[in-house]
Amino acid sequence: MTNNEIDILKKKLQALFTDDLVTIVGSGLSCAEGLPSMGALADELCAKIPTLLTAADLSVWNEIKVHLDAGDGLELALHKATANEAVEDAVISVTADFVLSKELAAIEACLNAGRKLKLTTLLPHLSATNPKVARIITTNYDRLIEFTVERAGWGVDTMMIGRYWGSHNPEASEKSFVQGVLRNSKSPRLHYRSRVRLFKPHGSLDWYSSGGGVVASVMPLTGQRLIITPGVGKYRKGYQQPFDAHREQGNAAIDNASAVLCIGYGFNDEHLQTHLLARLAAGTRGLLLTWQLSDKALEALNQSPNLVALSCHADKAAPGTVVTTATGSHLIPDVNWWDVEEFVKGVLSA
Repeated sequence: MTNNEIDILKKKLQALFTDDLVTIVGSGLSCAEGLPSMGALADELCAKIPTLLTAADLSVWNEIKVHLDAGDGLELALHKATANEAVEDAVISVTADFVLSKELAAIEACLNAGRKLKLTTLLPHLSATNPKVARIITTNYDRLIEFTVERAGWGVDTMMIGRYWGSHNPEASEKSFVQGVLRNSKSPRLHYRSRVRLFKPHGSLDWYSSGGGVVASVMPLTGQRLIITPGVGKYRKGYQQPFDAHREQGNAAIDNASAVLCIGYGFNDEHLQTHLLARLAAGTRGLLLTWQLSDKALEALNQSPNLVALSCHADKAAPGTVVTTATGSHLIPDVNWWDVEEFVKGVLSA
């Protein structure tokens, strides 16, 4: 691309960052912070699952493992061979423990070594209002987004209220961010602190099942965590509370978005795809930042006239960022704009 074309691209991408922007965060961002990839999770499951099952249930898991050994990814393997309830529970338990251990390591590095997570520099750009209100949807279970947001001095509205025995209460959660009442006009109005409205349709490591309901707790409890792992069960459970409310609110945010920013997202989630792909195909502006384009992402690009993807150039001998749209792709050499931090420095701060 010529310098003039790059300048035009920068202005086009900068224009996406309006108050009606919705951000979708996929596993790619968490993996960049050291959390496990699907491949690493599959290895952990293969190592730990056999120790948690009876002989009868182990035979069900072994049917899944056949597909993993054949090279199928974790999600595909769990679709080809259906897990029973015991295997699903074991998958949730191992997944939660594994993600939790890596999440803790990332957060401890921030506390003890001054590390800053990649989302830190992007956060101020996600809202144009004062106070700021950003809308983020994530398919991840970890709390790295929550940690980053609170470290920046913002609040995080997850529709949960309470830290140790919290409950799903969207109205009370929203009101908890009120700082006072503005009385400098004829109609007094509530004054809120800057915050992120965070939607987690696949659950969170701090959600637990208790007595048929949901408990949100920052304590590392031993109860059943409410997360939806890959496989056919995730679509059934995705229409239960609190998953249902997060899915509906996230989809409503997508429907009303002026632009969509996707970070490390592979376009593989059916809970979001119907709304997201329809909006992009209808012309909603979008940007995807990702290390590598998935097959589903390429399909989305081909169907979306105003979607731009920035990905890493596969040829290490010629480093740079590949700009992909429905009409083709171009290389910008010697920049890493597919990385969140480099994108902020090279595009938003330029």
